[in-house]
Amino acid sequence: MTGRGTLPLLAMMVGVYLTTAGMAVANDQAAHALAEKFAGGADQEAAKKKAAEAKRKAEQAQRKAEEAKRRAAEETDMLARARAEADERKAAADKARAEEEALEARREEEERRIAEERRVAAKQRQEQAAEQRQKEAEEKRLAEQKRADDERRVAEEQREKEAAEKRVAEQKRADEERRVAEEARPAEEKRLAEQKRAEEEHRIAEENRLAEQKRADEERRVAAEQREKEAAEQRQREAAEQREKEAEEHRIAEENRVAEQKRADEEQRKLEDEQRIVAAEKLAAEQQKALAAAREAEHQRLTERLLRLEQQRNERKRLTENAPMGLGAPAPTHQRLTTPEPAAALPSPSAPAKATTPTTRVTILLAMESGTNGIRRYGRKTADPVICSGPTCWISTGNERSATAMNRGTALGPGNTLGRRAAACNQHLACVFRDVDLKTLSANIQPIDLRIMRHDRREPLSLEADPTCRLSASGALTCERTFTARSWRAWVVPETLAKEAGAAALEAALAERLSERPSAALIAPRF
Repeated sequence: MTGRGTLPLLAMMVGVYLTTAGMAVANDQAAHALAEKFAGGADQEAAKKKAAEAKRKAEQAQRKAEEAKRRAAEETDMLARARAEADERKAAADKARAEEEALEARREEEERRIAEERRVAAKQRQEQAAEQRQKEAEEKRLAEQKRADDERRVAEEQREKEAAEKRVAEQKRADEERRVAEEARPAEEKRLAEQKRAEEEHRIAEENRLAEQKRADEERRVAAEQREKEAAEQRQREAAEQREKEAEEHRIAEENRVAEQKRADEEQRKLEDEQRIVAAEKLAAEQQKALAAAREAEHQRLTERLLRLEQQRNERKRLTENAPMGLGAPAPTHQRLTTPEPAAALPSPSAPAKATTPTTRVTILLAMESGTNGIRRYGRKTADPVICSGPTCWISTGNERSATAMNRGTALGPGNTLGRRAAACNQHLACVFRDVDLKTLSANIQPIDLRIMRHDRREPLSLEADPTCRLSASGALTCERTFTARSWRAWVVPETLAKEAGAAALEAALAERLSERPSAALIAPRF
């Protein structure tokens, strides 16, 4: 209820009060005059009765005046409360409008941020292959879907908030009606108050409807401008992609030539590796034969020595039996029984290096640097890594179980990105991928840090099983060869050796960030 609505009512109440007070004063004066008139009369008793009656009427008139005054005070207080409630409703409406404006500002900021990310994404797509562009289209669809979901969620929250405010207003109105009914105000005043409140609510509802219509028109205008802007950006992207296509064809041709040269070099290197393996196997066989011959010769020597000792023992026994006994007999010549000296421990020939059979099943120990773009620039330095090779990706399941292999599109798609993500490698810069099948002796491996909008794809490297990996006497795992890229490095341990080393040795190697020295966590203490 506004000030313009309350002034006429207040004036009417003041007029009623003044009229009632005037009547009370007039009645009081008439009572006193009547008392004085009968005071001098002959019949004192009748005069006293009339005076008492006049006094009673005067007191009754005074009580009516006080009652009218009290009612006027209550009406004034009621009007003050109604005005306060109107101010509160107006403040709540202002607060809701401020919150709506803040929400609109946040939404516009979110749209500007998304537009900026799209611009950066468009620039980066110039350096990526056709697969990358297809992935970015999928990410854009997810972003649009997320933005639409956010807008729907914000609209739903706004509707719920308005409904809650409406329920609160209805509750307040019901409480006010009950309180007014309890105070038993006159029917006319109640009707006028209800009529004015209904008019005020109708006015507020009309203002809200106009404001909502204005906001909807503004949203439609912004949406139309956004669609026009996106259409212009799409045309620009199509033109840029046409230019990129020609450059991409030239780059692919150059990459094919380089890949062909690299494949030839790789085949030559594999041939040399196979030759080295054959030579190592041949050398191991020769050393094994030499070791067997040395052991046979040592066995023959020990057998001959034992036979000689047995002959000496039999000879001493024969001489002892034939020697005379008693006094004066020459003392027998005691010969020292020479016990065979324990055979010196055979010098352990340097254990020949095991002929490492080429294998395609490996355990990859990965240590990454934290990303420097996107959300990784801020907060705790961490990553959610998976590794991929061609159409296949692997997701770690821990130090003791084989990594899960899945299609690249599934591993990098929204289902996994918004679900289990990197599983055991979530929030880890260093991670173990057990029992990875490279299919060939070497394969290009690319670590990928999973994000939400755009994954961080690291540079790929050609990895193969490292034959220099070994276990020390204390159980520490070391590899002499560390595959190193710009932002990550790895040990590639043959799976058989990884099983022998165990989860503790793998974890200790990661804790040392793939250091070439043995991990202190696995070196046995010396007392």
